[in-house]
Amino acid sequence: MNLNLNYTKYESALDMTGINYPVQTKQISQFEKQNPTIGINILSFEPDTKSFTVEYLSPERSRQHHINLLLLHDESETSKHQYVRVTNMSRLVAHRTKHDCPTYVCNSCLHPFSTPITLETHISYCHQHPPQQVQYPDPENCKLKFDNVKKQEPLPFFLVADFESFLTPTDDDDDDDMRHTKIINEHNVSGFCCHRVTQHNQYSTPPTVYSGEDVMSKFYEHVTNESKEIGKIMVTNLSMEPLTPQQQSHYTNTTVCDNCKQPFTHENWKVRHHSHLTGQFLFSCCNNCNLQLKSTKRHRCSDQYFLP
Repeated sequence: MNLNLNYTKYESALDMTGINYPVQTKQISQFEKQNPTIGINILSFEPDTKSFTVEYLSPERSRQHHINLLLLHDESETSKHQYVRVTNMSRLVAHRTKHDCPTYVCNSCLHPFSTPITLETHISYCHQHPPQQVQYPDPENCKLKFDNVKKQEPLPFFLVADFESFLTPTDDDDDDDMRHTKIINEHNVSGFCCHRVTQHNQYSTPPTVYSGEDVMSKFYEHVTNESKEIGKIMVTNLSMEPLTPQQQSHYTNTTVCDNCKQPFTHENWKVRHHSHLTGQFLFSCCNNCNLQLKSTKRHRCSDQYFLP
């Protein structure tokens, strides 16, 4: 029995004028123009990523018939391809959700939704952009990490400050028309406390507390003096003290950098990382990390010294 006879009655149902066989994806828009009751979406499978890509998204969402086709290529000969009808989009992208029930899939980004209302709300925003492909992060590499090695180490010095103030009624009766607010009080600084925080006990100082006239000028003066003093400390460059037996054993047996956790190589060799302020050995380190972890010296700006 010739199965082609079963389709003879459909040979004039579609207008295929000017469309070549096998039909290319770029001709789908022409097919839609010649067949105004049909809208077609074309998907393809990416073997490398094991995911689907939207090859063509029909701009005609209000047509009577909507058809989703999956374009399959012959791996041995890429010029050969075949269209397969997708009858259940929910099953096709079931791997993208843990939802056990049937889902409602966006044809633009192929994201599954649990309810049709959620899908309709999403579509109004999603269709503002070209077809998109949702890619989920690699489970083995989806954690937030520091790329700047230097910022992974604690600061040797920093200042913590706190201000005290009292409220004073204002004489301004004008409303802020832009923010629809009215200013009734303003903060007047009455004092401050500033504390130098450091892990080096020999350089720690008691908190500075001030209350009186011209508070902000006194605060700027104190911070400038602290910057100068810390800048003098930061230029200290002590040689490393001899390693203890425990430290030497740790250094000898270490095969990866204690900071970046990468193995040592001939190009990035193992070194002893130590504190230039105390001379103490800190940990085994690769040469690249050792250079990045070096303390930054003070910077001069308008005859004042500031920590970076």
